[in-house]
Amino acid sequence: MAKLQGNPQFIVPEVIQNTKKINIPIYQRRYSWGIEQIQRLVDDMVMAHDQQLKQYFIGSLILDTTQANISEVSVIDGQQRLTTISLFLIALRDAMTATDPETSQMINDRFLIDRYDHTSLHHNRLNPVKGDAAQYIDVLLHGDDAQPSLFQANYHYFKTMLSTSDTSASDWFALLQSQLQTMVITVQPGDDAQLIFESLNSTGLSLTEADKIRNYLLMSLSNEEQAKAFETWQAIEKIVHPENVPNFYRHYLTSLARSSKPVKKGKIYIDYRQYIGLQPNFDRYTELKHEKDIAQTYAQIQFPYNYNFDDPQTQQLLIRLSHLKMDVMMPYLLQVFNHEQKEELTAASLNEVLATLLSYLARRLFVGIPSTGLNNFFASLDRQVMRLSHNQSVAYDVALKAVLTHAVKENKIFPTNAEVLQALNTKDYYHIRTESFWFILNELNNVHGESQDLFTKSENGSYSIEHIMPQTLSTAWKKELGPDWHDIQLTWLNRLANLTLTGFNSQMSNHTFAEKRDAPDGYHDSGIRLNQELARLTKWDTDSLKSRQADLYQRILAVWPVPDVSDLSIESTDWTSLEDIDPKGRKPISFKFHQQPSQPVKSWKELYNALANQLWLNNPAAFFQMANDDHEWLIKYASEVDTSDYRKLSAVSDEQTISIFNGNSSASERKKYLQRLLNASDDSLSSITVRLAQSEPVASH
Repeated sequence: MAKLQGNPQFIVPEVIQNTKKINIPIYQRRYSWGIEQIQRLVDDMVMAHDQQLKQYFIGSLILDTTQANISEVSVIDGQQRLTTISLFLIALRDAMTATDPETSQMINDRFLIDRYDHTSLHHNRLNPVKGDAAQYIDVLLHGDDAQPSLFQANYHYFKTMLSTSDTSASDWFALLQSQLQTMVITVQPGDDAQLIFESLNSTGLSLTEADKIRNYLLMSLSNEEQAKAFETWQAIEKIVHPENVPNFYRHYLTSLARSSKPVKKGKIYIDYRQYIGLQPNFDRYTELKHEKDIAQTYAQIQFPYNYNFDDPQTQQLLIRLSHLKMDVMMPYLLQVFNHEQKEELTAASLNEVLATLLSYLARRLFVGIPSTGLNNFFASLDRQVMRLSHNQSVAYDVALKAVLTHAVKENKIFPTNAEVLQALNTKDYYHIRTESFWFILNELNNVHGESQDLFTKSENGSYSIEHIMPQTLSTAWKKELGPDWHDIQLTWLNRLANLTLTGFNSQMSNHTFAEKRDAPDGYHDSGIRLNQELARLTKWDTDSLKSRQADLYQRILAVWPVPDVSDLSIESTDWTSLEDIDPKGRKPISFKFHQQPSQPVKSWKELYNALANQLWLNNPAAFFQMANDDHEWLIKYASEVDTSDYRKLSAVSDEQTISIFNGNSSASERKKYLQRLLNASDDSLSSITVRLAQSEPVASH
């Protein structure tokens, strides 16, 4: 990168006056400074004046002159300050119109407009981003009469401050000219504007990961190319909704399967450059158009109720999946829809995949399996399914069923009917997440008929969760339940069989069963199919609870079935992610790192050393970084250790070689060491799969 040119300049008489056109590139965020930032600027100027400072430094400006005409610049960094100073100048111009018309006209002609500019209708020197330009020009032309906007509000703040300040408008103008200084950094031909932008600190709002991607895509393009590309970027924002853009890129990058783990939230931009920007033949506009297509798929998955689908069943399955509020499966769904769009998956197979996922996730939720690790699981699931589909020559949806029922680690296996029944018999469903309860009741209610969408109605407040047998038993309730009322309540109170959704007033909650059944909006009048079953009962007791529980169980079997792959000859897989293995008492016989060929080993120590060698060869810089840490003991320079507890790693150059701790350690400790090495290389234990010997007593080293 060429040497940067930077020099201090007064922002008003030098930067603004000597520049006929100041362009805010369209990839920049919109103007966002509020009263807090403006108040700080004004207070600092007052402080500088009171302390009789010769100048007050307000930070740096990065200006790009490489794509513009003479006396025309693009602002890479500092647009918030420049726009705010311009609004201050407009307020000064208008405040001095009556008292000092000559200075007022001079401010307008020297700092706000360029009369000889024939490229813009209003001759404005500052040209804000699209969406801001009209609001800024409205204030420039109409001042107090401008339409409400952030620009008008900030202009009004300055006008009010000038009218109430002990300092005159002319003195304020003198302060702006003589004291407000900035460090101007000019981008020269050959400089990488994006790297400069990223490397310099700013006192403004932090860039989001999506901001960085947008700037990366647009900053190196010509003005014409930027305009065209920015329209596509805006289309992506509109499709996925602006607040979802970082998540969209995170899931999109994960779906590319360049790693066996999901992209981290704080590394979206870095991974974008690595996975996409640094690839051969990368073309910014072509990539943006492709991402727009992916965004459309993302939005259909994320907001299925907003779209029309060729197959209504696909839409209904996506709506039901959306009720789970689990975006960890989004990268996998993007991969599945990509298979369908490439005609590698039929529409019927797509629906089978969605239905299988729904049953799998719903059962996990129902029996109470934590979602821990599902992000890693879904990041690698497509590879597992594709591999089994290829090896067994079966359809993708069949392979998925086989993987979920037979070929995953124990805590990711498809929950069985026995586990579901046990949950019905023991689990407290009243205290689960409210949205989860809505999902479960909605699913079970719709088994035998058209969807009533209890989920949305519950979200909107139409229904609330209700105990049929109340939490506080009246004398009438105790009499109805009989002499064992205490044990019955203790056993059944928060089980699913005793819970429902109702629309009646919460004051009814302790009323008798008959009163709840016959009240307005009670079970008898309820449109909810599950409650209509209650309306046919004359009492609520143990027999009624058992009967309803049996009915709920049958509904679960119907709505969330366990896939049947009995006719498929499935090879039992004993490959397990190292992340999920407790190595104590187990013996490894081989391992795989990412998609590389398996490697035989005889002990955890051998596995540890083999992986350390591989990580060292893949990324020696990570090992040198660890060795440079004075507090690090796992990795050392070979010259610093003189003990049999360390092993030299093979030299990659003539520089100092590295040694790794290899003393007596348990298998669990070696797993922790590997985790540290993998973290240093920006990897994880989920990248390693291990084949274990049949359980037998082994040494733990």
